[in-house]
Amino acid sequence: MIRLESLYTLIESSFDFLLVADANEKTIYVSPLLKRTCSPANCEASEMHLADILDLESLQSFRNAMEKVHDGARGVIALFAAQVNKSTPIPMKVGYIESVHGGIYLFFGVQVDALRMISDREKEERVKELSCLYTVAEWIEVSASIKEFFTKLPEYLSRGMRSPDEAVVYSVFQGEEYGQRPSEDDYISVDLTFSGEHKGEIRVGYISGTHEHLPEEQKMLNEIGRMLSVALERKELSERMLLKREEEDGLNSRLLELEAQINEREKDLEEQKQKLSTADSYLDRVNRSWDETRHRLETMFKVIPGEVMLIDLNRNVVMSNQEDIEPGDKCYRTYFNRDTPCRDCRLGKIKREKTPITITIRDGDKFMEVHTLPVYNQEEEVEGILEFYRDVTLEKTYEQQLQQADKLASLGQLVSGIGHEINNPNQFIRGNIKIIRQAITDMLPIVDTYQEDHPDLKIARLKYDFFREHIMTLVDDMAHGSERIKGIVEGLRGFARKDEGLLVDTVDVNTLLEATTRLVKNEVHKHAEIVLELGNDLAKFTGNSQKIEQIFINLIVNAAQAIPDDKKGLITVRTYMDQDNIVVIEIEDNGKGMDEKTQKQIFDPFFTTKRAKGGTGLGLAIAFRIAEEHSGNISVSSIPGAGTKFTVRIPTGEDAAVEKVSN
Repeated sequence: MIRLESLYTLIESSFDFLLVADANEKTIYVSPLLKRTCSPANCEASEMHLADILDLESLQSFRNAMEKVHDGARGVIALFAAQVNKSTPIPMKVGYIESVHGGIYLFFGVQVDALRMISDREKEERVKELSCLYTVAEWIEVSASIKEFFTKLPEYLSRGMRSPDEAVVYSVFQGEEYGQRPSEDDYISVDLTFSGEHKGEIRVGYISGTHEHLPEEQKMLNEIGRMLSVALERKELSERMLLKREEEDGLNSRLLELEAQINEREKDLEEQKQKLSTADSYLDRVNRSWDETRHRLETMFKVIPGEVMLIDLNRNVVMSNQEDIEPGDKCYRTYFNRDTPCRDCRLGKIKREKTPITITIRDGDKFMEVHTLPVYNQEEEVEGILEFYRDVTLEKTYEQQLQQADKLASLGQLVSGIGHEINNPNQFIRGNIKIIRQAITDMLPIVDTYQEDHPDLKIARLKYDFFREHIMTLVDDMAHGSERIKGIVEGLRGFARKDEGLLVDTVDVNTLLEATTRLVKNEVHKHAEIVLELGNDLAKFTGNSQKIEQIFINLIVNAAQAIPDDKKGLITVRTYMDQDNIVVIEIEDNGKGMDEKTQKQIFDPFFTTKRAKGGTGLGLAIAFRIAEEHSGNISVSSIPGAGTKFTVRIPTGEDAAVEKVSN
């Protein structure tokens, strides 16, 4: 906190006259020059009243100015001192500040006679400087914050310069910069220092280098710097106090919020109390006349399979066979974890129709069959409902699987017929390509001889040299495409062939994988590229080729579906024999991977992470069962975000033991 004596010294360094008085018009301080200017008889004693040192005209002027500045307005007075000609008053600025001793008024100004001894141009500059000092002093008092003060400081400070329109003002305060930086070698400056620390700097220069700085401008800037150091220290302290006050207000606000939360919690507790009271009242009525009946009813509730709830007309649970359901809770909140009644609530319909209802509802991934019965009172009015819940998810899933199996059976019949229709014309293509190849081979020497005499010869609008170089490649491509059609058709017909389930085929894993990749290429190529790394020394084994192929199709399609949409995936399929004479097939992708919990559940029937996309959760379960039928197993290793690898191991010896799944 700055001392008042230091403030007086600072003001006297910039102004000739200073008078300080309190709210009772008692003088606190009178500068020496003002004492000499006033009547000596009235100014020798300290702590006098304004009426003792001023005439009536000046006293009234002082009082009017004090009233204005106390209300926040600007105040200026003219002092007619006893030692000065009445026609030459002393103009004085009036300010008001709060101190630990109460409000005090400051009257300060310059000696007008000093202006008479300088030229008109110097007088004009001096008036501008004094006006600038007044303006800056007033702005620091009325500005809302230190940042706002420095933002508008260039507008006020440039007025005191000889060429205001070309002056630039740059300020730095506590590391934050304001205004336009002048050139590095042509400016005047003053440091801002208080509390023994350097807080910033003010620089004033001109846009062009044609103006020289006056000594009075540096003096004015020094005076402003001293004045600002005091005012900024006071303003910074005020902002700190304001921040502390805001923190206290925030704390009080938080306390009010906590109090409101406590009141709300008390209301909730009271509501819970009322709910419990409702349940107790209902049970008391039953207990008074039907104690034995209640005991039997509770026993029956506990032994009923599934979930049962007795619900009153307010949707409060009266009784349940589930230990985690408390009487008095709302049925929709207890069972379905909702805040509002179900859209298809059975209670309203039963109150109107008074007949039982049986419906199937979906709760997340589960399907529940709900059988609802009305409960009547002695007046044959519905006073509640009794609901039985049965989980029918498995039945729904089986139903979906039957529908899917029917579709696949129909698709198999279609594939067999379509394969026959495609294969017939493809046979013509394959046979004719051989004839075309032989014909072109026989004709080319003849055409070569002809082209020697006709160098500009073109065939199919192509120069003969280019045609001669590429014609056989085109024929080979046609032959390769025809063979590819044949392979795809055979793969489809083999996949659609009815499976007897017998393990009597001689299984060549590499051949099955090549056929499988052709079969799923159209499904997979949108997501990933398949790379085959097939071992050359794989042993054949006795099994069911169609079932083994089903494992490969399932794993490759799953790998493709694990690739994110924004990523081009890679699926690597490799085969080899291990040291125990076991055929090992690895299908590895660089997709999104799985966490440990998912890895432990993926082979469980009906577990799927793609139920929203039509997944049934049976594909991997069936693949695992097929591997077990062949005395083998399937294992998985996965890293979230990096990819997944499935490993199928099938022994080739007759006495090979079945291995357990490892995750």
